[in-house]
Amino acid sequence: MRPFAILSLALAATAALAGPYDQPYAVIATEKSPAADPNLRTPILNRIDDETVMTSTYGPFLSYAAVAPGPHKVTVDLRPRKGFKLATQNTFDLQTRPCVRYIVAAELKSPTLQEWTPIVRREEPIGECEAKFRIASGVK
Repeated sequence: MRPFAILSLALAATAALAGPYDQPYAVIATEKSPAADPNLRTPILNRIDDETVMTSTYGPFLSYAAVAPGPHKVTVDLRPRKGFKLATQNTFDLQTRPCVRYIVAAELKSPTLQEWTPIVRREEPIGECEAKFRIASGVK
């Protein structure tokens, strides 16, 4: 085998082993604590780009997933509320930037209806990502 081919295979194997935190990343998360706004609820991350999310609880977050910066299709679930029997799902597009955490919430159309829309409640800089990769997220 040629040295270039061996080097290419080695680099491909290394890239395959690289984790989401080995390059600039973004985070999509939902919070554990309820919002003060009665029309905001906490959803659960279900899928990102049609891949099931193996979410983990981290600090104040109920669901937490690291992703590469760029466009994503995010699917979230909202548990049934009191008086409702069905859980519901909603998918939305999210353009993520490097070193930014996106806190997602479910906004009810009305407290008496089961209709809701996923929203990005806020964006936060990820300080350790900014420091590691020397990137300014632009979020304050």
